[in-house]
Order: sequence, then structure tokens, then C-alpha cells
Amino acid sequence: MMPGLRLPTRSVGSLVAALMGVFLLLALGSEAALWATAVWVVATGLGLYGAWHGRLPWFSAAQRWMLGLFLLALALLLAGWGNWLAMASQTVLVLLAVKALEMRSQRDFYQVAALVLLGMGVAAWLRVGVLLGIFVLAALYLSLLGLLWQPLADAAVERTTEGLRWRDFRYMLVFSLVFLLVLLPVAAIFFLILPRTPTPLWAWAPPQGAAHSGFSADLSPDSIAHLALDSATAFRAQISPQPADPESLYWVGAILWRDRGRSWVPDPPVAVVQGAVSADAGATGVRQEIVLSPDNSNYLFALATPYHLNIPVTYRQQADGVLRLDKAPGLPMRYIVWSTSAAPRLLSAAERAAALQVPADTCPAVRALAARFAGGSGAVVVQRLLHWFHEPSFRYRLQAPTGYPHGQGMADFLLHTHTGFCEYYAGGLALLLRLDGIPARVVTGYHGGEYNPVGNYWIVRQSMAHAWVQAWLPGQGWVRLDATPALTVPGQGDSNSGTLAPAVVPGAQQLWDWLQWQWINMVINLTPAKQRALWESAGLQMMQMAQSSAHTPHWPKAPNWHRHAALAYWLAGGSALLLMAWLLWRRHRAGKGKDVGYWRQRAARALRTLGLKDVRPGVESLFWQRLPVSADQWESVREIYLAQRYGPTPDADGDRRLSVALVTLRQSLRETS
Repeated sequence: MMPGLRLPTRSVGSLVAALMGVFLLLALGSEAALWATAVWVVATGLGLYGAWHGRLPWFSAAQRWMLGLFLLALALLLAGWGNWLAMASQTVLVLLAVKALEMRSQRDFYQVAALVLLGMGVAAWLRVGVLLGIFVLAALYLSLLGLLWQPLADAAVERTTEGLRWRDFRYMLVFSLVFLLVLLPVAAIFFLILPRTPTPLWAWAPPQGAAHSGFSADLSPDSIAHLALDSATAFRAQISPQPADPESLYWVGAILWRDRGRSWVPDPPVAVVQGAVSADAGATGVRQEIVLSPDNSNYLFALATPYHLNIPVTYRQQADGVLRLDKAPGLPMRYIVWSTSAAPRLLSAAERAAALQVPADTCPAVRALAARFAGGSGAVVVQRLLHWFHEPSFRYRLQAPTGYPHGQGMADFLLHTHTGFCEYYAGGLALLLRLDGIPARVVTGYHGGEYNPVGNYWIVRQSMAHAWVQAWLPGQGWVRLDATPALTVPGQGDSNSGTLAPAVVPGAQQLWDWLQWQWINMVINLTPAKQRALWESAGLQMMQMAQSSAHTPHWPKAPNWHRHAALAYWLAGGSALLLMAWLLWRRHRAGKGKDVGYWRQRAARALRTLGLKDVRPGVESLFWQRLPVSADQWESVREIYLAQRYGPTPDADGDRRLSVALVTLRQSLRETS
């Protein structure tokens, strides 16, 4: 743009307010009600049109009040009493819509900025991702820009100026950005100092009519006609030592013991572990530091059998090694678990009975099918069954086979179609093993992961949810069996290797996902305990630096050094306040000592606010006569002006009286226009 280009004074404020509303909608995401969003879009469009053509406000004040009350009542009615977050988000949107119809002055922009920041606070209850931080920063930047611009725009309208220079607006753009960058470190310090209370997230149920891939604590494949892949992150994990192949990553969630015919459910024979789960003494432990995404599941995930745990909330460990929380986490949760293969042991009578249970109404044809593979040791039967499941006739497919629009049963899968997803393969293999006298159970969790080399961690997505089988073999204990075939089309579904493509996060996504990982680590998971540890560590480092720079070789350590640090902090803060007060006092005293020429220049420039740009002496005599108000309204202003501009003793008191008189005169001019 050319430096001399002028911007329309009435349109910029409305445009900035509209951009702030857009970022608020992005922050609210799908939780923003469609009808409230539509109302805001229509009102904002009318507001921008009216601002450009000088037709604001739309409707009278009484009509806007009635419209606002109607929209508020509609928001409360449609959200439903008690759905506080939905009520709050819809209320903010409809109030922004009403303000868009009357966006004219600095006061209106203050109200818009307050509503947008309130809406960002509501969004903070709905999501915790790094995108929310970006949207909040964008809203803050636009708020600051608008608050700088709108007073100048109001003054330009009062002076009937056509517009402000692009140079002035560009200066505001840069100043707002620099101010925000300076503000960020201050905000970070307050974030580290002030305590935070974790708040639950708002959860919306997925659209009905289709199931999404993801972890489930039960197994009912025949009730799902179509399974949609979900690329959302289930959790992120740092693994030590690093696995050589993602094929080896089987994340155990729930273990299902009871076969109800159409579904499998956990129902463990021994509910709670009586002691530590026994681990294989010769196996090497694997450390996993996991950050679990917030969802509706209260299961924790781990590789193999966990034997050592560091979980910050109340949990319980079942006898089969399954980890469960008392309630689902509302925020991302970090925990550490060490896993290894379980030591072989004999099954108890209750466990054997539970692992051999089959539904009484099992189809005779399925029983006959299982008899084909019986005979020999358990390992031989397992090999026969796996070889059969890996024959070319078996295909992995998310959609129900042709002729089964409402889903197929397990008997249909085993006897006829041989087509399905991992739940069918796991449930079918476990059923046949049990019919052949081999104890078996179904495991649900996740298989594989995407490695991000930027942060040295693995991403496990909901689309990697998987089901497999554990069979108990003499001398080996529980052995993992996976009958699901590899996919013919990469990326179209579940295991054996379909969920593992790609094994490494694509390069374009590595940095972005690492930012989300750091956001969770440094912001969301910054608990009060971590705060204390951080400040203690910072205090110790400062203490060590002071000791290393001290002249004396030994600096005695005070037992209550943190109290001395707090005292030093308050002394430094008090000194800074006293310094600021002294500087302000000096500036005030310096103002009283200004010379006569200074006050005369200020008087000459004061009339610029009324539109007089020529400051040559005597020019203002004609200016007073042209003002569209009576002489008695400007005469007193003129007398103060002449005393300050041409009198022998202009001073600060006269300058203040001139400023007050000019404010009154400008108000009279506005009422006249």
C-alpha cells in the first residue's frame, strides 16, 4: 500500500471485531451451536455492510434490546438448563451478533473484546490443545489492535476526517505485535506463580449411525455395520529401550473373559490383584512414559504385563494385569509404567473355568468346525487355527459383507463370509480355541504406533485400536495370538500391519505434533507439585550461581533459604514500585516547570481536535465564526485559548482548563451534527 493511502475509519473496527469472532468460533469448534453461528454470521455481515456504507446501527436501541433478549432466551432454551458450557457459548455468540449490529465507537469495541475473551475462557473448558493457545493469542492481538485504533477512528469521525493514514495503522500493527511479545514472558511468569484448578472437559457423543474405531472395553462386532477410522490421538508414549519395530507394540487395555455369544465382556474371575503381578525374572523391563488423551475410558494402557507403576491418581490393578482408574480423566494424564513378559504359572480353577467358558447356544456347525482342528498338543492346535485364518479366503474389511446390511454374526463370519475386522478374528479365534479345550481370552487395546523423531516419542491413534487373543499353553503361560490378516490396501484399517502405516510421523506433521506434545507437558500437566519443584530447582540454581560467583570459598546455607528468597522478591518488587512512583513524581514536577513557549505550543495544537490544522497566529479568528454552534458555547473556550496562546503567563492549570472546555465543545458539536 502507498504510505499516503487512507483507511475508512468506520470499517476497520468492525472488521477487526469480525476477525476476533472468527477465532472464537475456531476455538469453540464443533461445540458452537449451528444456529448461534448462523445468527452471528448474518449479523456480522450486516455490521460490515453498515460500517462500510455508514448505516450503523441497524434498528433502534429498543429493537436491538428486544432482539438480544429473544436470542438469549432462545440460547437458554435450546442449550437446556444445566448444560452450562453450551449455554455460555451460545450466549456469547448471540451477544456478539447483537453488538455487530451497533459497532460504532470505542465503548462498543471494549464490549466486543470482553465478550470474545469470555468466549475464549469457555473454550478453555472444552479443549486443551495448542490450537487454543494460538487462537487466544490471535484474539489478544486483535483486541489490542482494535483498542488502539478505535479511539483514533472516533476522533477522526468527530473531525469529519475522511480516513486515517495507512502509516498510522501499520504503526499500530507493529506496536501491538511488539507489545504482545513483551507481554508473553510476563504472562508466563504469572502462569508459573498462580495456582490452577484442573477443570473437566466437555464431551460430545459421536454422531449416531456409525461406529468409530477406537478402544472399547467390550467386544460386540455383529452390532456394527460400518466402522469409521478415527485419526485422533489416543495417547503418546516415550519408550525405553526403543522398540525396533512397531509390529511389536501391543498396548493392552482390557482383557475379556466372558463370551456372551453376541459380545465379550471383562468379568475377570479374580477382580483385584492381591500382590504384585509376577514378572519373568529373565525378561528385560520396558519403561513407558505415557500421556493419555482425555476421553470417556477409565482404562490405562501398557505393553505386556506391568510390574512397576507410577500413576498420580487413584487406580486399581486386576489380577490379570489390567489397570483401571476410578473415573475417566478429564484432562491429559501422565503416568509411567514398567512392563515385561509375565512369568509362566498354573491357572487356578476359577481362571481355567472362565477361560474355557462358551455360550450354551453356540451353533453346532461352529462346534463341528472347531473339531476339525482338535487333536495333539495345544501348540499344534494353535498353529492349525492360525494357518486357517491366514488362508487367502479370509479378508480384512471395515464394511459389513454384501447381504449383511445390519452386520453379521460370529457364525456367519466363521462359516460363510470370512470377511470382517479385528473383532471378528479375535472373537472367532478365542471361541474355536475354547471349543478345542485351550484356555483363551480376548484382549482389546492398540497395536503399533507412529514414531516422531523430533520429540523421541510414539503416537498411538484411535484408528490403531485392535483386538487379539491370549491363549494359555503349558510351560509358556499366556501367549499372544493375532489372527487378523494384513491389509491389501495400506492405511485402510486395523492390524496386522494396516494400522502401522506409516511407522514414522510424516515430516510435515512432526514439528506440529511435537508442539502439541510440549504444550501438554509444559502447560496442561503443570500441576501444583511440579510448580513447587520448578521453583525449588530455580532457587537452587540461583543459589549455586551466587555461591560460584562469591568471593568467599564457603557460603553458609540457610535452613530456610526459600523464606529469604521470598523476602528478597518482595523487597525487589517494593523497590521497583517506589522507583516508578519517584519517576512519575519527577515527571509531574517537571511539567510544572515548563517554559512559556511549551504551553503556547500546546494551546496551538489543541484546536487540531476541532479540525483547525493551520497553527499560524491569527488564523483561528475566522475558525471560531465557522463553528456550527452559538457563540455563547465557544466564547469561554476562546477566552481560555487566547490566554494560553497569547497571554503573558500560560501554565499547566490553564492547559487543563482548556482541555476540559474543548471536551464540552466537542460534545456540543456532536449533538449538533
